[in-house]
Amino acid sequence: MLEGLPIAASHNHARLRFSNLGFTAILLLLVAGCNMIGPKSPSTGTTSANAGNFTTTVFIGDSLTAGFQNGSLLDSEQPNGYANLIAKQAAFQLALPLIAPPGAPAVLQLVSVGPPPVIQQSPGITSGRDDLTVQATDLAVPGHLLTDLLNREPVAIPISNEDIVTDLVLGIPGLALGEDYTQLQWAEHLNPTTLFVWIGSNDALLAADSGMPSSMTPVAQFTTEFTQLMQALHSNTKANLIVGNVPDVTLVAYLTPGVAVLAEFSASSGIPVAQLSTTLGIQAADLVNPNGITQIEAILAGKQTGPVSDSGFLSPTEIAAVQQTIQQYNTAIAAQVAAVGGTLVDINTALTQLHNSPPTINGITPSFAFLGGFFSLDGVHPTNTGYALLANIFIDRMNAALATKIPDVDVSTIAATDPLFPSNLPKAARMIHIPAAAAQSLDWMLKPHARN
Repeated sequence: MLEGLPIAASHNHARLRFSNLGFTAILLLLVAGCNMIGPKSPSTGTTSANAGNFTTTVFIGDSLTAGFQNGSLLDSEQPNGYANLIAKQAAFQLALPLIAPPGAPAVLQLVSVGPPPVIQQSPGITSGRDDLTVQATDLAVPGHLLTDLLNREPVAIPISNEDIVTDLVLGIPGLALGEDYTQLQWAEHLNPTTLFVWIGSNDALLAADSGMPSSMTPVAQFTTEFTQLMQALHSNTKANLIVGNVPDVTLVAYLTPGVAVLAEFSASSGIPVAQLSTTLGIQAADLVNPNGITQIEAILAGKQTGPVSDSGFLSPTEIAAVQQTIQQYNTAIAAQVAAVGGTLVDINTALTQLHNSPPTINGITPSFAFLGGFFSLDGVHPTNTGYALLANIFIDRMNAALATKIPDVDVSTIAATDPLFPSNLPKAARMIHIPAAAAQSLDWMLKPHARN
């Protein structure tokens, strides 16, 4: 059995173990029990030829497309993702690489409503994939940057967190059959009629995690790699391409506005806001990440001297730099999608509009704040309701551009049973900032890619 991915329910960063002997056993089992997938045979054609043809539909991307939620890739939550919702609405088949409980890494749980609410990771170790014979058609891998989608292959002896999750998604049953394909190569190999591509969010989220815009993938590199991606898919498949752009990552609940942080800690410490701002070096217009929150708690407890380091927040100048880089990413994406005749889904604009003017759902107006209804317990990945709204962004764009007639997801019905939608949360569960323990999944995914 695959042993990997034990995560302690604590404030420590996630640490994973993997049994090499167990992985070898999986390979042998798959060789014995699976039919061999034939050799790759790329074909050429235009992306418009299969517009609206969902006979073979494939998704590639990162954790957002994988259905990652509450800090985990978990079989009971992956079907809540936007990809699976689109498949249901358009009535096509989608194979998810379902991961056994407690997930990879172990899923976050709201164990107490507080106040303040207590969030911990579930105990235990995942046994890996639910079904070792399933060839996934949702190929998205949590933590992947654009460069990973192009270049990262599963490996027989995984070492890093990213190796392990890449193997869980791309390596089963592939490695057992001698196929160590990247996401791009699998997308070409599976000969899709429709291909959804949404990548680049992690290239931007590096700044939120590190507090430094310089951590983001350089624009020139991103442009070159995205051009390579679009040209390869255009040349080597007949798929109709549906491509999302990069959202404004400064809007995620992982980042807390400085004005809210100062008000919260002033109330709990009794220190006036102006004095606290000077001590912490935090201004109202800053965005504070969980590392910054941890530093603030240590400073107020006398365990650390102020101010908060640059890694703990984004200043207004840094926020503007992040947004400018994302705009440059999206300019490159738009140009390359147009060049190959694909359909661009402007997720950036749509999510910004949702942030600024959220819809009323079942009498409640959700928000992008932590426990506000859109983001799950990790502060980055959507709730069931958030994923439903995302699915409709894609569906509405397809209907407009491709003359499809896919019905929208019924967001109200999903929100009615969404455990993290505000109407289903006790009032005491509301909280201003995301706890550091709840936010560690982003660090788990992005730490291998950190830049100074």
